[in-house]
Amino acid sequence: MERPLGVGPFSGVGRGRIEMTRDRQKLIALAIAALMVSALGALAQARTKISINDGWSFYPGDLANAATASVGAEWQPISVPHTWNAEDVLDDTPGYRRGVGWYRRELLLLESQRGKRIYLYFEGVGQAAEVFVNGRSVGKHIGGYTAFAFDVTETIRFGAPNSIAVKADNTRILDNPPIDGDFNMYGGIYRDVWVIATDEVHVSFGDSAAPGVVVTTPQVSATSGTARATASVINKGTTEKTVTIKTAIFDPEGKQVSEDSKSLRASVGRETHISHDYRLPSPKLWSPDSPSLYRVVTKIFDGDKVIDEVSQSLGFRWFSFDAAKGFFLNGKSLKLRGTNRHQDHAGLGNALPDSYHVRDLEIIKENGFNFLRLAHYPQDPAVLEAADRLGLLIWEEIPIVNQIHVSKGFNDDAKSMLREMIRQHRNHPSIILWGYMNEVYLPVPKTEEHIRATVDLAKELEAICKAEDPTRSTAIAFDWGAREKYHTSGLGSVTDVVGWNLYHGWYYETFDDFGKFMDDQHRRYPKRPMIVSEFGANADRRVHSDAPRRFDSSIEWQQMYHESFLKQIEARPYIAGSNIWNQFDFASEFRGETIPHINQKGMYTFDRQSKDVSFLYRASYSTKPVLHIATRDRMKRSGSRQQPIKVYTNLAEVELFHNGRSLGKRTGNERVKAWEADLVAGRNAFRASGDGVTDIAEVTYADPTKTDLIAINVGSNTEVVDSGGVLWQADVPVEGASWRLIEGTSKPEETLRNVLGTLDDALFQRVLEGNFGYNFSVPDGEYEIDLRFVERNHTAPSQRVFKIVINGSDPFGPIDLFTEAGLLRQVSRKVRVTAVDGRGIEVQLEAVKDVATLSGVSVKRVF
Repeated sequence: MERPLGVGPFSGVGRGRIEMTRDRQKLIALAIAALMVSALGALAQARTKISINDGWSFYPGDLANAATASVGAEWQPISVPHTWNAEDVLDDTPGYRRGVGWYRRELLLLESQRGKRIYLYFEGVGQAAEVFVNGRSVGKHIGGYTAFAFDVTETIRFGAPNSIAVKADNTRILDNPPIDGDFNMYGGIYRDVWVIATDEVHVSFGDSAAPGVVVTTPQVSATSGTARATASVINKGTTEKTVTIKTAIFDPEGKQVSEDSKSLRASVGRETHISHDYRLPSPKLWSPDSPSLYRVVTKIFDGDKVIDEVSQSLGFRWFSFDAAKGFFLNGKSLKLRGTNRHQDHAGLGNALPDSYHVRDLEIIKENGFNFLRLAHYPQDPAVLEAADRLGLLIWEEIPIVNQIHVSKGFNDDAKSMLREMIRQHRNHPSIILWGYMNEVYLPVPKTEEHIRATVDLAKELEAICKAEDPTRSTAIAFDWGAREKYHTSGLGSVTDVVGWNLYHGWYYETFDDFGKFMDDQHRRYPKRPMIVSEFGANADRRVHSDAPRRFDSSIEWQQMYHESFLKQIEARPYIAGSNIWNQFDFASEFRGETIPHINQKGMYTFDRQSKDVSFLYRASYSTKPVLHIATRDRMKRSGSRQQPIKVYTNLAEVELFHNGRSLGKRTGNERVKAWEADLVAGRNAFRASGDGVTDIAEVTYADPTKTDLIAINVGSNTEVVDSGGVLWQADVPVEGASWRLIEGTSKPEETLRNVLGTLDDALFQRVLEGNFGYNFSVPDGEYEIDLRFVERNHTAPSQRVFKIVINGSDPFGPIDLFTEAGLLRQVSRKVRVTAVDGRGIEVQLEAVKDVATLSGVSVKRVF
């Protein structure tokens, strides 16, 4: 069953589908191309960069001669960003399509552009690409998360349409990282595509699609700063040419503060590096609180004529890690308070327009974070630009996740990805850490050869980081399961910083064991800087519990988890920083749980709705007043009448009102303030006030003593709001409730797997099995009984057979769930029943073979 999810505040943007006729599409594509040509002609004296995101056709599969064959009706008109996996990662069919997809469009340039160098620049194609121009291959690229560019000057035609074809391939190949991971490896042209036109003498892309100008700050202090801009200039013409390279620096207000120029004899076919050094008194320092950005503009002059121009950001800052005291920026201690981000979004997969990327980082900044780990791969250029502008410190890494493949091909691809990431992004002042491995002993390698190969590769990657960019620190993220193997293998000594992905109280142990583990690591390795690179717990906004526990995906357990971890992290100065797992829920095909195919540990949902726990961090990290009644995730609730009401706040004093009556004031610096409220049936209005700030919220309480609708989430400690808005109560005794369990021989069971044919997996994943029943103390009248089942483990007919007896009668006969629906597919039964003589309704399950099973039961009064 497809699982529809919204696409957030930018609904309709970037869907990658355009409904139009083939002829109309072609006309629009040519019109766009003509406009592009006009722009290129108008700016022919300098570099131009024009997007070609529209007017593409997509073929969902491999096709012989696809680069030259005619584009027929089987090709789909689309625009990029685009992925072919946006929907199939969320349906009930196991897996998602991994293989080949083809893209085609026409591109028109004018004769007046002859003599320019023409490049096709792709920001990202998942996971590998080959590009064809007019039927001829112009290059291949391995790696779905870094950009690549091909010089197509010798292949492209002027004055006539050109055929551009791209073969994208997200097939799992052991030599191409990532080969595994708790995220989806989407296929398609999922980032922007550009046509770049330059003079024959221009700033070079090199072989890594890099900006061509490297900007560094060899010396920075509060009183002075030195900047160096090194341009790579290439002459792709046929004659030598003497040019002038001028580089200017502009301050954050746009004022030019420095300039230098040098003459260069550009030899044919040769790439030359030329540097300019500048010293600025009292530079404005870049930091999360004041992200002051300078701009470095490099121009190439042929006489008085500008023939090429590129612009790069520049930030003056310095930083260091201390194993005992944490992180320092610009000479001051700064706790790295961070989160992780995957790049996909409900309804779009990973094919996000730039506006979505930027909004994600704005949300992260608004939540008070100063640090972001880009998990587990380089992300869109718009992400790094936003981080520079907003003031978010960045850990960026290549996608070596869970394991390596021992081969030369894997090593070569990993090295290439690392060089591309560093060369493309090293000018961003936001980046402080290069990462290149995540949980690579998950599972622990079975052979010492594999372990040695992993360490050897790490050492090679570390050397590349230091050779390419000695100004940044390096990191690897370790997992708890292989904690000792990281040390004994030597991997823990390779990088500057060690990251720990820790889930105490979720996958293992208890909340408090987290702090004990970190203290032990610090004691054993006192000279090793450490970051908690991941920590988190599932949370489904529909699932709640007054007695939460591990793996129940309740909002309440997630809140308890983060409230504990946050205190423990803040109390330990040697922990340089931390990154929540994750800022946003993200797609992960293999996962079951209450929202199948989604890793639901986010502070926000997949479509960017905030969970209440996000305000814990806002209250802890933001300098702005925060006052949030943490009930938005549980606006419908049942259970005991007396329930805690939490407020996340950074205010020193808060008063809470319930239906106009004060519940008292809470004072102090605690970010979590709580009250007990006696809920009334129906509407409960809450108002919190403090320091001139007010928040209001409303809760609807379903009194369990009422009888018009009784719905029980059988065998579960959680209450669930289903897709129709019905609240299913937790199967927990409540004083005065209108129902009770008839014990018999019942045993709760669970399966955290995708239940087919429903959006309400949480209602089916926990069950009671055995001989048991329920008694409903309802008045005389007509009622509809709704029973919910799932076969969770039997794989053949007649292995489980049982019957349902309601008020002494058997309305359904023998029930064999597998015969009826198969494994892990929801089944429902409804029947009308009349309650008479004050006896209420009794539902009894009786086994015929094996044991009876029940997931949910509801009793609704009809009249």
